[in-house]
Amino acid sequence: MNKWWKNGVAFSCTQCGKCCNARDDVAYVYVSQHERRLLAKEFKMSLATFTRHYALRENDGKFFLRFVDGHCIFLHDNKCIVHHVKPTQCRTWPFWEEVMASKEVYQTQVLDFCPGSNVDTPIISANEIAKQIKETDDAFFEV
Repeated sequence: MNKWWKNGVAFSCTQCGKCCNARDDVAYVYVSQHERRLLAKEFKMSLATFTRHYALRENDGKFFLRFVDGHCIFLHDNKCIVHHVKPTQCRTWPFWEEVMASKEVYQTQVLDFCPGSNVDTPIISANEIAKQIKETDDAFFEV
């Protein structure tokens, strides 16, 4: 592995909710059918009802959660109300392929933005980062 993060990266989510807010042109949380089913179950509603109320569909058929007033529909008082069943994209942030592409991208997309990245420990291992990148990529194919 010849990645800039080969020795791991210090990161610890503070659950501040900053990553749940729209930034620039980023206002998407993609959700697969499986994830929508889990969320629908959480709200005790059918998949169709959940999707109609909480998701939108892109031209390519992928679904994403609605954003309201510049933030994810499930962000209330800066807390995720579906934290325990949150989508893969949320669970694996910031360890996405495009964010981990270079130190410079990580600097602007994470270090300059997220308080959970400005810590000394815990160190997220390179193996765990690679696993989360793969998990995110796999989730986008099942969306």
